[in-house]
Amino acid sequence: MKLRVYRAVLAAILVGVPSWWAYNALTHQTDEALRAQRPVWAACPEMPTVECATIRVPLDHEAPEEHPIDLALARLPARHPDERIGSLVVNYGGPGIAGVAMLIRDPELFDELRSRYDIVAFDPRGVGRSTPLNCRPKGEPLPSLTVDQTPDTPKEQAALVKAVTAYADACRRQAGWLVPHLTTDATARDLDILRSVLGDRELTYFGYSYGGGLGVAYAQLFPDKVGRMVLDAPSVTAGGGPVEFDPKDLSDEGINAFVEDCVKRRGCPLGDDLDLGLQNLNDFVQVRDGLPLDVSGGELTDALATEGVIELLYTTDDWPRLRRALADGLKGDGQALYDAAMEFEAGDGLSMDANIAINCNDTSTRFELDDIARQVETAREKAPISGAWQAWNSMACTGWDIVVGNTWLADLPRYLSPVMIVGTEGDPVVPYAAVRSLATSLSESVLVTLRGKSHTAYRSGDRCVNEAVEAYLLDGKVPADEVKCPAGTRKS
Repeated sequence: MKLRVYRAVLAAILVGVPSWWAYNALTHQTDEALRAQRPVWAACPEMPTVECATIRVPLDHEAPEEHPIDLALARLPARHPDERIGSLVVNYGGPGIAGVAMLIRDPELFDELRSRYDIVAFDPRGVGRSTPLNCRPKGEPLPSLTVDQTPDTPKEQAALVKAVTAYADACRRQAGWLVPHLTTDATARDLDILRSVLGDRELTYFGYSYGGGLGVAYAQLFPDKVGRMVLDAPSVTAGGGPVEFDPKDLSDEGINAFVEDCVKRRGCPLGDDLDLGLQNLNDFVQVRDGLPLDVSGGELTDALATEGVIELLYTTDDWPRLRRALADGLKGDGQALYDAAMEFEAGDGLSMDANIAINCNDTSTRFELDDIARQVETAREKAPISGAWQAWNSMACTGWDIVVGNTWLADLPRYLSPVMIVGTEGDPVVPYAAVRSLATSLSESVLVTLRGKSHTAYRSGDRCVNEAVEAYLLDGKVPADEVKCPAGTRKS
């Protein structure tokens, strides 16, 4: 991905001064008051054992004094204050997941780490309680869901372009003042203000998925402020984001892993042979293009069937549910897959409006209709089941203004504090090869590898991963070599 280049920062780059230094020099005086804030913590109404607060951050980090916005926080204080190390700031991914709601819903996720850390979650800008972006009336579906998401005819393709363009226009009408400032770059800068507000000299951080990428962005902007940092299944694409794709890089790896597991089980609805199982699943999905299944709330199309499958791939704990949903679907009942697809669109505490805005603002790439139409067949060859859906998804930024607000550079800094990167070999969402590549790029990093099939690994039930992460964060123990966690080390 590309760094949002401000004029002052560009000048600094041209004379050889690091961009993060130029930014700090530019705003050192003007953001002093924001960094001097102290949160007023009070019991969260939904969960009194969790504390909530709100601080202010700049809408525009180039002009921090002009228009501050809210940043909502939630905190679980350290259980042993006399042994407290500091604050552990967590981000659950997305982009666009509301951290406050996630911490309230699952306060035990970081229970071991809470022994010596305050666990601090936040709603990133544009999300949840942090000046949320709302492009649609509540409950109204994304416009792309009202048209064919894998269009085969010029008429269907024109309808998709019209829908996504209308959505971009709606976001500008509703919150044109906010949209350009929803970027990974801006959120990383918010993190540094949060670090100051919490009174920590360095940022101690845990990021899942996109949150891992956010951690990389922070490290690039503030390398001297990086403390202990864990990036679990970090979603980082140097030079691009989810809307920048090369069809040659697509695969159905996660789907293949599920089908391989399914056909070994008695009663698998896809059969008892891998090739046959993949073909049966592909046939079921593709036929929905012309023969959608009627369900409560709409129709199960090929695109929604694909989304339903992908939603239930994230963790192997959901695979039994996926087997049941496919069994129902093959009998003509698509409700379970449709419901899973709606979960995919709604997200787990996810703001889809913010998700799209951040992804689109973080890239300058805008695909034309003809570009995608030409690449769909290659995408299908590489990923027969999900390829077309992935290809047409890259039209999501049609109609969006180009902001380019990310900081994920190809040349990563090589002078960071040791960073722990966690990857799962069979991750259905973030390719393990990309995680390993990031670990190689960050010379001071250590890689923890889990031989598993879930997206993210910490507290997924694996003792080996948990112990490595906790020894690093709690005791500062940095493994000398890569930690390889075999399958079968799960806690009971």
